[in-house]
Amino acid sequence: MAAVKGVDISVHNGNVDFGALKQAGIQFVIIRCGYGSDEKSQDDKMFAENLQKAEAAGMPWGVYLYSCAKNTAMAQSEAEHTLRLLAGRKPLYGVWYDVEDPSQKDLDLVSICDTYCRAIEHAGLYCGIYSMLPWMNEKLGSMQLDRYDKWIAQWTQICGYKKP
Repeated sequence: MAAVKGVDISVHNGNVDFGALKQAGIQFVIIRCGYGSDEKSQDDKMFAENLQKAEAAGMPWGVYLYSCAKNTAMAQSEAEHTLRLLAGRKPLYGVWYDVEDPSQKDLDLVSICDTYCRAIEHAGLYCGIYSMLPWMNEKLGSMQLDRYDKWIAQWTQICGYKKP
């Protein structure tokens, strides 16, 4: 199976040139829709524009939400945030829950992630979890989360994640 190249983008990337991405061999994008609870002030300011540009360029896309959840109620609100912004769209590359905020390091991340992912799946969407390798292996390695695909933040040639 041939590798497929993609990038994640957010307001931090500024005005993204999707034509240049395609010329560079990028075949899909994962677009940040926002961060935290379901408040319009926490929408990614470039989400709508990036989504429109991806669709206009014929580039498949997915979304991610950067989590700030401290408990399952906040995780549910984050799922509602994501679903509000998707407005019924079904991204080919799914929905990803970005769990890496330093304020979350001592929390019950298994319950937080499971709450978010179940809410997204209940809406009929594919959902996975994104985090850094140490958190995936140590904090998010529970069997309860095995059903969700993982996107590992690791910048080496070989993935050090202990699970499939």
